[in-house]
Amino acid sequence: MTLNSHFNRSATDVTGNVTLTAADSGKTFVVKADGVVITLPSTALGLTYTFKNGSRYDGEYAYAVSPAAADGFTGNGFTAAINKDAVVAKATSRAKDEFTIFGTGTAGVTAWTFQSVMGTITREA
Repeated sequence: MTLNSHFNRSATDVTGNVTLTAADSGKTFVVKADGVVITLPSTALGLTYTFKNGSRYDGEYAYAVSPAAADGFTGNGFTAAINKDAVVAKATSRAKDEFTIFGTGTAGVTAWTFQSVMGTITREA
């Protein structure tokens, strides 16, 4: 990972698989490689992460954000399920798309809530 300043937010370039910690809360992660998996820590109330597609053109990068085994995502039309990734697929990937998630602190299907989504994010089947 490489730190950069991106729109005056603390941003980190992601060029390979990475596991986040609570200390990474509040950062923006700019994905700059295809096939990356970003693993989240267990949910905790108030943790916030933003993921941005750092590609130069549409359809360049696909990536996944993976919750802890006991956690899941809610919102964005996701069907309730635990241990399923949020996926950005190449077919729907657009340069500069981004999404932000918020930790509820409650393990299970509502562990992570989508605060904002710009683009198409799907849930792993």
